[in-house]
Amino acid sequence: MGVLVMRTKNQSEHLRWLIFISIVGAITFGGYFVLYPQTLFKPGEQLFDFGYNLGLAGGLMMLVLLLYPLRKRVKFFENFGILPSWFKWHMVLGILGPMTIIFHSTYHVYIPFIHPTGSPNAAVAMLCMLLVSGSGTFGRFFYTKIHHGLYGRQTTVNELRAEMEQSGDVKSVFSFAPTVEKALDEFRTRAESYAKGSGYGFANFVRVGYQASALSRALSKEIRQIMLAQASEKNFTAQQMAGMETLMQEYREKIASYLGAVRDAAQFRTYERLFSWWHIFHIPLVYMMVFSAFYHVYAVHAY
Repeated sequence: MGVLVMRTKNQSEHLRWLIFISIVGAITFGGYFVLYPQTLFKPGEQLFDFGYNLGLAGGLMMLVLLLYPLRKRVKFFENFGILPSWFKWHMVLGILGPMTIIFHSTYHVYIPFIHPTGSPNAAVAMLCMLLVSGSGTFGRFFYTKIHHGLYGRQTTVNELRAEMEQSGDVKSVFSFAPTVEKALDEFRTRAESYAKGSGYGFANFVRVGYQASALSRALSKEIRQIMLAQASEKNFTAQQMAGMETLMQEYREKIASYLGAVRDAAQFRTYERLFSWWHIFHIPLVYMMVFSAFYHVYAVHAY
């Protein structure tokens, strides 16, 4: 049951983040119609006015989120809070900061031939910020695939295999459905062969994910058919049918948990490789964002 609880918790975490990002996206989209006419304020029209303060707040958010890498790598910061909480706020600020800076800009950004007014430097800073924020969202997805939970420590292939072995015990409850047991065994064998394949393994990565999803639906349907047939043969009462429905739901969850654990073990190396490539892309953008943002702030105050 531990694997089922962890998987349910992870799904709940994903749902909360999806809702949060959707709300921020909706607010950002709606803000265009309110702020673009610049009837409320202009970006930094005067020092310390509302537009200026929005830019200041957004810039401070982006600076604070840069403390997370220091918390991970600098020994001095180890006693300042737990790493999962730092990562959580790193992600929150990485979404709220760009939204605040977009509001500060009133959606007026220099774009050659399309919107040729404004500061090219500010446009570079905005572009880098949006790329950093967007890539951070993708990075979080890769991160969760190679970590236990949403904010946990990095897992190893062996830990994922241990999870798979733990959930492998569920097969014993399907003794009444030998075809289901056989299908689970065959999928595990195929998945292990995919994981050992040479090269980048993207074809196997897609294949094992699709097969796990399709097999989960097919086996759940098969379990239901077998149990309904047994209920009909034994003339189950209404109470027994209700209990059987609950049991079928448990079986569906066990099948999904087992197949998910096998899939994760097979896909781990590819996710690890994707996360490494993402890191190579993400870090230079952070440096570009910081440099262009500081130059933008200097230019605003100097000129």
